[in-house]
Amino acid sequence: MSNNKTARRDYIDIMKGLGILLVVLGHFMEQFRFGFKPIGATFICIYLFHMALFCICSGLVAHFSLWKLITQQVWLYAVGQAIMLAFRAVILREDFAASGGLLLAFLLPWRHMWYLYALIFWHLTLPLLTRLRDKGLPFALLGLAGAVALGLWAGNVDWPFTLVRVFAYYPFYAFGVLFRPQIDRLDDLAATSPVMRLAPAGALVVCYGLYFRSLMLQEGQLRESAKIFNDVAYGDGYAMPDRARFYAIGIVTSLALIAALGGCKAFAGLGKKTLAVYLFHMPIFAFYSELGFFQLAHEKPLPVTVVFVLLEALGCVCLLASAPVSKTFDAVRSDAVANVWYRLRKK
Repeated sequence: MSNNKTARRDYIDIMKGLGILLVVLGHFMEQFRFGFKPIGATFICIYLFHMALFCICSGLVAHFSLWKLITQQVWLYAVGQAIMLAFRAVILREDFAASGGLLLAFLLPWRHMWYLYALIFWHLTLPLLTRLRDKGLPFALLGLAGAVALGLWAGNVDWPFTLVRVFAYYPFYAFGVLFRPQIDRLDDLAATSPVMRLAPAGALVVCYGLYFRSLMLQEGQLRESAKIFNDVAYGDGYAMPDRARFYAIGIVTSLALIAALGGCKAFAGLGKKTLAVYLFHMPIFAFYSELGFFQLAHEKPLPVTVVFVLLEALGCVCLLASAPVSKTFDAVRSDAVANVWYRLRKK
């Protein structure tokens, strides 16, 4: 294992690559989850852990810097929101006056932008989390207990300003920060032991296979939105134990995936390009929806719909991860802007 604390670990990029595939696939199949039970069951399985994995990866690579927070995270959120606002006004033709005005539409995250919004708040807690981590495992466990307690308590409040998900998903981010040394060692151990790869992989296949089967055997449509998204206050069948199970499932599944697939370098390249894919896949999805593509697929048999979802989702990922798009994005992303600001400040 590298002694450089800032060294990039391959398994993190691999998990980010897998995570972004599941994020895009989940969004593209959401339109069909009530019409086709196999798609609905797959959707529920994915949503049990895919954002947990993504949040943990963000925690694993997090390093506190107030300058970085302002010039990269806040800046990227502002630029992203401006792009989304223009898209909503020109393509989706939204009436912002009816939803609180243009300023509110710019400040509050649109759909998937909640994640960049949440990262700004989470970053502010990094000094405390890293201090607890550096004090040793007992303090890391104490920090995780506090994060989980905060997340569970927050479900009692219907938060304004889109803060619901900020609180709900925070324990996953905190887990990635607090247990980075242990997760690194898990990856190192799995790399030298076939059993550490095969056992978690087998457990994932069996557990999620059985859960998928139980969903398929349920009568009627599958409606588990509140228990999946965890972005609403408790009520209407959604309670604190549901969120607690969500935390446990997300963390255990993510650790099992790191052990089982941490050496699968096929996802590593994509993992380095997740930001562009995450930012722009939702406008593509919304554009398809505006054109009526999804409505046409609703009228087709299940095999045709499945192929449609896969082709659209994978095509979107391939386009946004392609060299022309990624190079253009790298040329104008927040890091480049931050470097310009840094040079100006030095002068």
